[in-house]
Amino acid sequence: MKPIPTPFPPVPLGDIHVYDDIIQYFNFKQVKQQLPHRVQSITFVTTGIIPYDGGQTTMLHLGTELSKLGFQVYYLSYFAQPQKEMEINAEFNYAGYQGTCLDAGALEHHQSDIWIGTLWESVYVFKDKPGYKMYFVQDYEPYFYAFGDRYYLAKKTYELGLHMVSLGPWCAEMIEQNCQVQSPVDVIRFPVDMDRYPYQPRNFKDYQNKKEFNIAVYTKWDSPRRAPISIQIVLNNFIKICRDHGYKLNINYFGTDKSAQFINGENLGKLTKEELHKLYLKSDFGIAPSMTNFSLVPYEMMSTGLPVIDFYEGTGLSFMPENCALFCHLDEQSLFQAFQNAINRPEHIAKTVNNARAHLNTVTWKETVSDFTNVIHAIESKTGHNRIVS
Repeated sequence: MKPIPTPFPPVPLGDIHVYDDIIQYFNFKQVKQQLPHRVQSITFVTTGIIPYDGGQTTMLHLGTELSKLGFQVYYLSYFAQPQKEMEINAEFNYAGYQGTCLDAGALEHHQSDIWIGTLWESVYVFKDKPGYKMYFVQDYEPYFYAFGDRYYLAKKTYELGLHMVSLGPWCAEMIEQNCQVQSPVDVIRFPVDMDRYPYQPRNFKDYQNKKEFNIAVYTKWDSPRRAPISIQIVLNNFIKICRDHGYKLNINYFGTDKSAQFINGENLGKLTKEELHKLYLKSDFGIAPSMTNFSLVPYEMMSTGLPVIDFYEGTGLSFMPENCALFCHLDEQSLFQAFQNAINRPEHIAKTVNNARAHLNTVTWKETVSDFTNVIHAIESKTGHNRIVS
């Protein structure tokens, strides 16, 4: 199947009319929490359903697991997107998803025991509605913007009293360091879906004699947190150093629209899960910079047995031990040193891959869903109700 494009153009700086449809919801009052006696309905408030979006794929996966446990799960868009379009893109992002997509027309009348924000804008949309207000934090969103009013608007959402659930520890650390927190901040594990990216053994001893290497590189031109400019500069210089040492590198970028022209390598565009899996299997190394919260991609690469190169300047060490990847600095000299050390020590690559697989077994979706349901149980216990789920 193919998804339906949903072009959301860049927001013009300073144009308040971008928010005309939801501006009536914006205020800075603290939320009033209403503890549910028993949680039956959970509503994720989202900006439509966008294809190829890792954050929304995580939302859909979490919602599906909660639906399997008996909760009534909804995905409510505050952006004008038809329900059918939401459903098609949801199925593309996470095949077999469970839960009900609701278009923006449901915003005024829909009720829910728990409301969950998924982007800073969404918090303002539902913060004054009846129910218990939560915030599924998948990144420290002030860093999405230059320092200014949207930086402030995003930062303020962490201070309005919502019960926050951080995907991994890094977001929680940033919130607690930079914000005046007045509500709980729980942390759940950042998970990997290993079943969708099955492992395939590799013979790393071959790396010692190879002179040509395939490197899969994930970045997004519209997402500075994936370092699209820096990684091209570093790889451009890295290619030259490798050439001087007799190595040929085939750089395969993915994650960015096919029309973008990279200064080196080939742009494969946005890939389906099946295409991603094939790319990982034919690659010798994988690179996926994460300057803010972690990306799903390095875990997917590791799941297939692909050795991952990561950078100290990013957030990888907040999500995995250092022995799970080939860490270096985000510059060509450090990258070449890590590359050369790796191919000269195939046993080190094999050990790194095994360490990565062992780590992934501790951050599966089973553990993450357990973390999240424990948060819900704790909310219910405040009312004296103990929920029993199968």
